[in-house]
Amino acid sequence: MFAEKTIRKHVTIIHAYSLMSVLQRKIVNVLLYEAIKGDGRINNHQNSVAVECNMPFSKLLKAVKFNSNNTQYLKESIDGLASLKIEWNLLKDKVPTDISFLNLRVLHGAPTFYQDNTINFSFHKIMLDLLVNPSIYGTIDVDLQSEFESKYGHALYENSTRFINLQKNKIISLDTFRKILGVPEDKYSSMRELTRNVISPSLEEVNDRANFAVSLDPIRVGRKITGFEVLVKNKKNTIISEVSCIDRENEQIHKEIKSTFGILNESILENIINNYSEEYIQEKINYTKKYAKKERTGFYPIPYFISALKHDYKFKEEPKPEVSQEKASNDEAEWEKKLFALQAELNHWEKLSGYTKAGDNQEHVKNMQKFVLEAQEKLKQHYLEKPIKMEAV
Repeated sequence: MFAEKTIRKHVTIIHAYSLMSVLQRKIVNVLLYEAIKGDGRINNHQNSVAVECNMPFSKLLKAVKFNSNNTQYLKESIDGLASLKIEWNLLKDKVPTDISFLNLRVLHGAPTFYQDNTINFSFHKIMLDLLVNPSIYGTIDVDLQSEFESKYGHALYENSTRFINLQKNKIISLDTFRKILGVPEDKYSSMRELTRNVISPSLEEVNDRANFAVSLDPIRVGRKITGFEVLVKNKKNTIISEVSCIDRENEQIHKEIKSTFGILNESILENIINNYSEEYIQEKINYTKKYAKKERTGFYPIPYFISALKHDYKFKEEPKPEVSQEKASNDEAEWEKKLFALQAELNHWEKLSGYTKAGDNQEHVKNMQKFVLEAQEKLKQHYLEKPIKMEAV
């Protein structure tokens, strides 16, 4: 059984509103884990309001699964945590009487990046005190949370950890639900937009990746949805065969997945082995090895593999003279697949660029604009390479 890195976060700092990106959300949990359980504490003086920590920058890169060469963007994301405004304790849970959230930021002061490839950062003691033996908390899997690709999926995962197997389901108003997922006030004002862009994709991502299942039952007043009843059940209570009990017949494919993609979170591995045949899994491993590039970790990308499983990616067939029409069809399918990936990449950078505002670091703004233009250029070039449809004779 794999050892899991977890932190217990007090619910008052889980149920919070901010405009953090998904990368920033991952970074926070990794830094909190390092501050609580790591070996990087520099000082912890009794009278100090902050606890200073240090960790290798390369360790942080690996922990948040940051595979881009644009480390400046990562540094700016960390730096932004010191000034980001947070609205804490949205569900009005009880906190110790001596704790005040007034003006509390995620990081206490700006981080420092050193030439020896280390980073110094500080947390306010209030923040860390809420992670040491909290009375009511959610347990965050630090490795799993770094697998999430959307900030709404990440937020739903983190907020749901507190509600696992509660005897009574939690009811949350619509306005509060929007806030705990980090939805900006000026976005997705209609229920249809919110469902399409936030609720449905985040539910799918959480239920695919987490070791628990989330369902949302709408609360209505007339025809209007005013909130949700949140039900979260641990999958281990409903799935008989757990990954920790993998039998000999799955042992070989288990080793193959581990050697190809590194150590996967148990819930992801469990979903894969329980939902797909060994032959099908092996086929998609081979597909990923052929068409995907290794990451800097030396392993192949897990999201690509999972997408291949879900969408049944097929190998391109060798061209045959007598079936040129079939080849053209395959080429077009591959072109469409790459088109989807390039559009997703463009959407990603456009979203990040959209979060920039007046007063932001100009180099950061220019970088965002550069990435958008590069993605647009790749998309434009891809359209020029579209396969020519062959007319039937």
